[in-house]
Amino acid sequence: AYHEKVSFLFFVMPSRESAELYKSLKKDMDELVGRINSTYGSLNWMPVWYFYRPLEFEERIELYCQSDIALITPVRDGMNLIAKEYLAAHTDRGGVLIISETAGASKELVDAIIVNPNNQIEISDAIRSSLEMPEETQINKNKALANRLRNYNISAWADHFITSLDEVKKIQEIKLAKRITHQIVQEISNAYGAGSRRILFLDYDGTLMGFNKDPQKVYPDKELYDVLKKLSQKKENRLVIISGRDKETLGRWFPSDWNLDIVAEHGVWIREPKGEFTMIEQIDSKWMEIIRPILEFFVIRTPRSFVETKNYSLVWHYRNADPDLGVQRSWELKDELKALVTNLNLEIMDGDKVIEIKNSGINKGRAANIKIGDGNYDFILAIGDDWTDEYTFDALPDDAYTIKVGTKTTKANYYVEGVPDVRNILIKLTNK
Repeated sequence: AYHEKVSFLFFVMPSRESAELYKSLKKDMDELVGRINSTYGSLNWMPVWYFYRPLEFEERIELYCQSDIALITPVRDGMNLIAKEYLAAHTDRGGVLIISETAGASKELVDAIIVNPNNQIEISDAIRSSLEMPEETQINKNKALANRLRNYNISAWADHFITSLDEVKKIQEIKLAKRITHQIVQEISNAYGAGSRRILFLDYDGTLMGFNKDPQKVYPDKELYDVLKKLSQKKENRLVIISGRDKETLGRWFPSDWNLDIVAEHGVWIREPKGEFTMIEQIDSKWMEIIRPILEFFVIRTPRSFVETKNYSLVWHYRNADPDLGVQRSWELKDELKALVTNLNLEIMDGDKVIEIKNSGINKGRAANIKIGDGNYDFILAIGDDWTDEYTFDALPDDAYTIKVGTKTTKANYYVEGVPDVRNILIKLTNK
């Protein structure tokens, strides 16, 4: 339908012309443009107008004004001012901006058509959509984009940057006051030694063990087994592993003959010493049939990500993906799921390089309350590393010792830097 009606003005700015790789790329481009024009062109029409030279600012402005579409598809770009210049030239007129999702500018130019630069079909569809977009829609979009650029200018950005720096400093000061010290560790140790009914809630991933690209490889090491066995064998102790892991994995790693309680899948399953896993309450998992295809679509769009299926939750892992792309896709996934989770009574949990979807109302804090209700404890300790553990911290009484692993904002009383610090605290308790 658009044959001999649309031409592509292809501008390449000379760069590093002495480099062999660049010479090879230019040769490939020259040949590709030649093949396209010879195959599809005619005496009256040339599909691709190819320019290999620098462009003065005035020339760029003229091209912006004459172009109906700006196709800007870098594989990666920190900002991309070309996109903003094009919009400045189309403030009160038609014209459509198509921009790569990996260009920094795409984060603020949300009314533009945003595409995956590696997806030819998606780009083709975007071009067709642009050509068929009513002019009034084009003008309204461009006004909104231009208004955004006008309001969030360099002065506004600088002001926001300085304000953010001040906020970070305030947060650091708060955290500094809560950072665990040798004196506090000794205080915890003394309180533990004086206790006759003690309960310890320990998260697993990121707390007892560090992270790994393959979650199944984060099985307990010998030191951890020894520490946990010593703690669980003390008659004054009730030791609770409270994790988002599935019950099969935790059951395999920690045999039922241990004097150890396990809370699996963020509070769905509970197992007491020498017992079997039971559910806190009956919950429905039919929603997985609706959510799983969405997660699998994001796996396709995010190389090296994968979906983990638990008994009553689904997890999208992106630890192995490109860091920037993984974060961007996680935002997109949460936006995609927002309406669905509300209607299905589900909850999105944003963990460390994971997005988990589960039934609403099931959390670690609820499970912790059940465990505390079983006995009158005079020493309570909880350690965890991500926001799912905040439910536990929030559920415990004020005199409990709560410790966050990492430096994120927390409801815990104290924080430590990492897994080795947790090990040191637990080892100290085993010597009491």
